[in-house]
Amino acid sequence: MNRLFVHNIWFRLLSPFFSGILIYLLILMINDAVLSIQDDFLSQELYVCIGLSFLTQEFSRLLLIIFERVAVPKSFVLRLVLQVVFSMLLTVLVVSLAMYFYFRYVLLYTPNYRELYIFNTIYSFITLLYVVLYLGHFFLHRRNTKKLVHEEKAKLAVEVDFRRYKKGINPDLLFESLERVLVVMKEDIDAAEDLVDYFSKVYRYILSKRNRELVHFEEEQDALQSMVALFNHLPFRKIKISSKVAKNSLFIPTSLLTVVEGIIRSTISSETKTLQLTITESDDQIVLKYEPEERLNQSLSLASIETVATSYHYYAQQPVAIHEDDEFKYVTFPKLNYHESGHS
Repeated sequence: MNRLFVHNIWFRLLSPFFSGILIYLLILMINDAVLSIQDDFLSQELYVCIGLSFLTQEFSRLLLIIFERVAVPKSFVLRLVLQVVFSMLLTVLVVSLAMYFYFRYVLLYTPNYRELYIFNTIYSFITLLYVVLYLGHFFLHRRNTKKLVHEEKAKLAVEVDFRRYKKGINPDLLFESLERVLVVMKEDIDAAEDLVDYFSKVYRYILSKRNRELVHFEEEQDALQSMVALFNHLPFRKIKISSKVAKNSLFIPTSLLTVVEGIIRSTISSETKTLQLTITESDDQIVLKYEPEERLNQSLSLASIETVATSYHYYAQQPVAIHEDDEFKYVTFPKLNYHESGHS
């Protein structure tokens, strides 16, 4: 609200100056005294008009702030009507009192009804114009704000798609797999064919599901098992994964693959020790648990799975979280459904 033009200090100072001059000229025209401008333009009445403009504008601004903060009644139309009525009444009250004291103690006579009527009519019209300008700028500001919010959401969606695309390529896994195929081909053709099958299954899933927003756990699990088998063909990798999750549970495509790959790459490779991954579910979340033995220069954190965290932020209110206790480390995913994510 403070960005609206009526709260700008320069508008508050300059607007009464120009509106006061216009009101002064208008009153002279009504009283058929325009020719007196040549004799004394900077008269006392001009300063009175400018001062009254400043008072009525500041009181009108005060009412705008009050109605904005109180926000009652709930109906916008009724609140608008009350705002206009109270602004007009306050203007009449301020102008009447100011004119009475000015005429009574400066000009030393009591103002008549016609003089009060002229001043109140003009200043009431200026107040009405002030409120109308405020409302016009308010609606314009609100519309532009909605457009900015919409553009931010669109930008976030584009960033999510772009990150999925980059993740889909996954050059590290691609080159490691191809290099391992070249090595295994010289030793065991059948094993090399199995390795190629795992490799192609993972990449077919990554590329084919890139344009889908949500997939069932069964589809994600099949690709995950192939990726784990692929890593198990690499030197010093022993990984096992077990799950107790409903097959129709929803996931963002490749989210589990990304997290599991992050776990594998942040875990110290061992020829004897097996990395055991367990996936379970509760009422509102799905938990990936493992016993961490992380490398000195790399560990699993939200920064390392930023693409997954950002994607879930777009689809769910609860974030992806990572925490650990004395024995295990946990990655929690919020449960998704089509209704909550706004997709069908």
